[in-house]
Amino acid sequence: MSETSERFSARRRIQLSPNFFLDEFTHSQAAARHGIDIRVSEGDAVYDRLLHLASIGLQPARDALGPVFVSSGYRPEALNRAIGGSPSSAHIDGRAADIVVVGHSPLAVAQWFADSDVPFDQVIHEFGRWVHVGMARPSETPRRQLLTAVRKPGRTIYVRGLHSVDDALARVA
Repeated sequence: MSETSERFSARRRIQLSPNFFLDEFTHSQAAARHGIDIRVSEGDAVYDRLLHLASIGLQPARDALGPVFVSSGYRPEALNRAIGGSPSSAHIDGRAADIVVVGHSPLAVAQWFADSDVPFDQVIHEFGRWVHVGMARPSETPRRQLLTAVRKPGRTIYVRGLHSVDDALARVA
């Protein structure tokens, strides 16, 4: 085997669903900047939750809407702290991803989830820029909570329901 093919086989992509791979949920520019290594092995509890997120949570959106880009997936606690994430974030244990769907506004994607049968725990239309999709813990019943996140000076506010950013800001004025 040549050196190139050996390196390629050592980096084989681990498929979680027909259109999602493990590395999509573990890549992070912020982690690289902070020197935080993100590794998840097949069979780990985090791996099992990412498998569930990809196959049950995100694959139906991919099938219905087209290509889905995962901008943030699994965040070890150190990374979550480094970026100022919530200490109770579902990203910490591999139950959430922030996504953008090619050709669809974040609000339209969030609404698709609201209208779907996907057993999500939480969908957040975040700042008009992406959608947070969180799955429930295995022992919990999904809440199907819908929120819109907006920024007011110095803080993030979560408004119940799915709204445009302007409508959500008007509700908290």
